[in-house]
Amino acid sequence: MDRIYLIGNGYVCDFITAKFSSKYDFVGVCRSKKDNCHHNYSIDISNDNGMLKDIIDIDGYVVYLAPPQNKGLKDLVLSKFLSVIQKNKVKKIVYISTSGVYGDQNDALVNENKKITPITDRANRRANAEEQIKDSGIKYTILRVPGIYGKGRLPLKRINERLPLIKIDLCRHTNLINSKDLANLIMQTLLNNSTDNITMNVSDGTPIKTTEYYLHIYDELNIRYPEFIDYDQADKVYDEKRKSFINESRILDVSLMHKIFPDIIKFKNIKDGIRDSLS
Repeated sequence: MDRIYLIGNGYVCDFITAKFSSKYDFVGVCRSKKDNCHHNYSIDISNDNGMLKDIIDIDGYVVYLAPPQNKGLKDLVLSKFLSVIQKNKVKKIVYISTSGVYGDQNDALVNENKKITPITDRANRRANAEEQIKDSGIKYTILRVPGIYGKGRLPLKRINERLPLIKIDLCRHTNLINSKDLANLIMQTLLNNSTDNITMNVSDGTPIKTTEYYLHIYDELNIRYPEFIDYDQADKVYDEKRKSFINESRILDVSLMHKIFPDIIKFKNIKDGIRDSLS
């Protein structure tokens, strides 16, 4: 049974282990205490005192989902991880990056050959992490992932607070992927030689305006729509994190994903994905 180390054993990893625990020997590492893996460790990677070297002691694969620290332009958490592990024990690492590294492309279609132009510090840390992965000497796949939604991860708080939405005719596009699809995609990528040492965009393949996404959730919950506003009004009522998302737009070209993994996406229809997430 292949061993797989889940570094940053959080939300997406729960879907990975739920589906694949009978097939793989999972080792989970994160700050909190969890029991979803066969072996679970509560470690702050940034302050690791040698435990990771002892934990990654058997040849295996790494799925890296640990977020960077909150400030700076470089991912110091990943730097620490790569500096303390025995790299010869890692057969391959799948790094979960973000489509935010492309910056604002004004709704343009972007593939993996597009030069990245990260705007926020958060996206710059991810861009730096990608370079660290490429320079590590470990076989890798970098997945550039958009917004993740799924059970327990719908914007219900904003909906309950009736956060105003950008007018549909003004709203820009976003890209999404269901957590179950992402979990499956990660596992298929891990053991597929066609993905060795490449960077790949992933999404459900159906770009959607952010307001449309919210309205589908409102419809499913049978809740009256909130107020609609323009971008100038949004600048006054949205928090900084929310503003950074709505002020960037791009449409991910996932042709490479579909070429390597035809029909891998189950929730191509966002309505089906939302309905499944609420069940």
